[in-house]
Amino acid sequence: MKCLKMSKVLLAGLLTAISIAVVAGCVYEAPPPPPGAVVEGYDYYYYPDEEVYFYPATGVFFWFGGGGWHSGRHLPRTIVLHNHVNVRLNTRVPYERHEEVRARYPRPKPVR
Repeated sequence: MKCLKMSKVLLAGLLTAISIAVVAGCVYEAPPPPPGAVVEGYDYYYYPDEEVYFYPATGVFFWFGGGGWHSGRHLPRTIVLHNHVNVRLNTRVPYERHEEVRARYPRPKPVR
């Protein structure tokens, strides 16, 4: 009987620890606005040198590499950020407007 009681306590502790680990590792992303709602826009930092977007509300970066766009809380070590501009876009996926943003904020010319 004592062994069964101890097993229940250990199981409850293990389930609690797993639940905490799962919840701590989750990133909350707000649901999209309902159809027909007015969207003010999403404010990003855009780094023209590297063509990287950062969404400070969630701490997520967007970058192009290996033939496609990627997102995450950390950039690859090969990407070093410099100056940024603030851009407001009406999309949760900034690279959908990348051609427009790149035309407006081209990469700076290298200094010789």
